[in-house]
Amino acid sequence: MLVHVTYPLSVNILRITLFMLSSNQSEITLQVPPFPSVYFRQTGIVECLAFSNSALTRWWSTTPQDAIINSIGDIPSFRMYKTIRDHAHRELKPGILVVCALIDDQVVGAASWGLPKKLWRSETLAEFIYRKAIEYMDDLEDCLFPSWWNNLPKREEFNRLQQGSLEKYLGSAIDETWYLKVLCVHPGFQRKGIGAKLLDWGLKHARERGEKVYVEASDIGKGLYIKKGFKELGEIVLGDGEVVIPCMIWDPATAPSQDEIAEQPGPIQI
Repeated sequence: MLVHVTYPLSVNILRITLFMLSSNQSEITLQVPPFPSVYFRQTGIVECLAFSNSALTRWWSTTPQDAIINSIGDIPSFRMYKTIRDHAHRELKPGILVVCALIDDQVVGAASWGLPKKLWRSETLAEFIYRKAIEYMDDLEDCLFPSWWNNLPKREEFNRLQQGSLEKYLGSAIDETWYLKVLCVHPGFQRKGIGAKLLDWGLKHARERGEKVYVEASDIGKGLYIKKGFKELGEIVLGDGEVVIPCMIWDPATAPSQDEIAEQPGPIQI
């Protein structure tokens, strides 16, 4: 059983009417942990579909076919198991907060935020021991039963370069910075502003606290980040330039207001 925790934000369940998506006027809501267990599977499916055949996914996949997930049926059972496991155990980390976008209690998008250290939740000794035991078991399982769809050396190269970029561009300031680790929207609901609303959730809290936001942008998301006021710091370059990932920062002191963003031309991309 997962440990339920209280996060140091204003509410545990945040429900915001975002917009009316379809002809039946379905309501969109945002929700933060604790989640019902079914959300872990739904979030995993959304992430697999959202990043299907992306440049980064193609680069670190074992075969070209492993990078393509067009439907739930394309996700092998073991891959699904590990995806659900990772999403469930992510909730245990004191410095991670996942926000889900829902339609009729179905997850259609998600954002995984690395929080500034002041917002990390406190753990009891029992919670700490439980989390560490889970992490150890996950590492052991990954060693004994590797994720065959990933090219492990390439994943390790990405992780190394990602960590190097964090140290280069943020340094000790990472403890005071919001880090958008993952932003994904189900392909069937993209280009409808869901990604923007998930991003705005974090920007709102960061603006209120006077804190910066860091992200490694995908091709599809870069335009949105620029529109919101993110500035490029540098790049993560994988392989021989096969994949280039912009590293971007948002500063509330210089970022445009929501009213100024609304006046800018051009569609929101995710």
